Amino acid sequence: MRHPARSVKVLVALLLVFLSACSGTNEGKGPESGANAGSSGTNQSQKNGADAQEEPVTIKVMASFSSANPSPADQAFIKKIEEANNVKLEFVVPPASGYQEQLQLTLVSGDYPDVVMFPSESADVYLNAVNDGILVPVQSYLEQAPNLKKYSYDVSFEALKTKQNEDIYGIPRTSIARFDNFIVRKDWLDKIGFAVPDNYEITREQFTDILRKFTFDDPDNNGADDTYGYAGFLNANKVLQPVLNAQLGYYGWQPSKGSYPYISPEFDRETDTYKNILSYTQQLYKEGVMDPDSPINDKLTADERFKRGITGVTSGFAGIIKNIELEMQKLNPNAELTYLFVKNDQGEVKGAAYGAGMAGLWSVTKNAKHPEKIVQVMDWLLSDEGWDLVTYGIEGIEYTVENGQKVYKDSTSPVWRREIARRSGDADFFIAPSLSAEQQNLIRPWINKAANSIIWSNDRAFVPAAAKNQNYLDFKLKWDETISKILTGALPVEEFDKLQEQWYQHGGKEFVEEMNAHIQSKN
Repeated sequence: MRHPARSVKVLVALLLVFLSACSGTNEGKGPESGANAGSSGTNQSQKNGADAQEEPVTIKVMASFSSANPSPADQAFIKKIEEANNVKLEFVVPPASGYQEQLQLTLVSGDYPDVVMFPSESADVYLNAVNDGILVPVQSYLEQAPNLKKYSYDVSFEALKTKQNEDIYGIPRTSIARFDNFIVRKDWLDKIGFAVPDNYEITREQFTDILRKFTFDDPDNNGADDTYGYAGFLNANKVLQPVLNAQLGYYGWQPSKGSYPYISPEFDRETDTYKNILSYTQQLYKEGVMDPDSPINDKLTADERFKRGITGVTSGFAGIIKNIELEMQKLNPNAELTYLFVKNDQGEVKGAAYGAGMAGLWSVTKNAKHPEKIVQVMDWLLSDEGWDLVTYGIEGIEYTVENGQKVYKDSTSPVWRREIARRSGDADFFIAPSLSAEQQNLIRPWINKAANSIIWSNDRAFVPAAAKNQNYLDFKLKWDETISKILTGALPVEEFDKLQEQWYQHGGKEFVEEMNAHIQSKN
């Protein structure tokens, strides 16, 4: 058995990239941009250009980008926005590592910009800005923003009704909601004789068999006993992440026929769903088919070990599979990857989507003289004209057209344009346009399947007040410790029943009641 116990101090590095916003107007030189845009984008540009003779409106934007300075490609992109919308954009971009602190200082000073990027709709800095009257509602302007309404999730706008009325205090930076599954060594599958199904869907039993053979059947053909099936890792709570969740019935907060109208499996005292999840991962770990370093590895480390050929399966987003494959081929030119979805017991690919379908938001401050223009330029970015630039870049700057095909340059490094806005459900945004048509056609269905298989968890990232009580926080340490021991086999799965009852006695009852009240108020 190959799973030595290890006790190591865990450092889980979480990188929160706070993305930035541009703002705008409906007074632009539309014909100068979007040469390759679709018809609705062209109409948008023509509409925005109706009052192009007026002076450009200056809009100050505070945001966090993964790069402090715009690349030449991003500078050209900003110019396109300004020309199409007759605006002048002025950016304040603090270092990403200290963005939230700088944002707080800016809001306290009273000298705020016109539009601000907030990390999330539940961040204290955002909630305080709403309650202090710094931010203004934007729902009246959204009536003239068809693209924002079309390409944002309804749950996003619902989550931005921060005061529990009809006022909406932000513009969502949409993040495609999806159910990610598994990146798998295709060359190892060939070695063990497993044929990938045409729909890339497999059963739990097939998945388990793959992990075992990747561990014990020498899939890299080097004659050494040095591979493992699964690249396990610690989650944000520094607890080993279960290998399968939704595949065993975990969909977050869903309607229940039990004691509460809504419940999440780990708090459900009337089903064994969560114990089944714990039991499956414990089984894999005890068999030795998980990387023995899983209980100490963060996700970055786990992925690095996957790239080095130590493990054969890792969880992840299908859109990055070719980037990973290229890295692996530097060490092993024969490395090849594919993507597999594990079905639930009903034979379906279904997974939970959490939060409100956005990765941050843009909010308009009371200092903005033209809030309607900020909304209009954000709407333009999601129009066909704007979205073509967001997704594919600018001809002559990022690519040239040869024989009717875009040929991308290697040195443009656009960052900002890909961090401003996103359409919901658009797989192409996540596919590198420099990939061949064959590669794009392989990846696109994977992303679409992940996006089309979601079941929304009803909590919408709401955190009950009970979760902030010291009694609850103190017990959470015991919860995490006990779950970790169960997952690695140091405690039997039956210990979870006792843990769950103790959780209810240490603030869990209030937590569930408050969550139910919140969900019922939204439904």
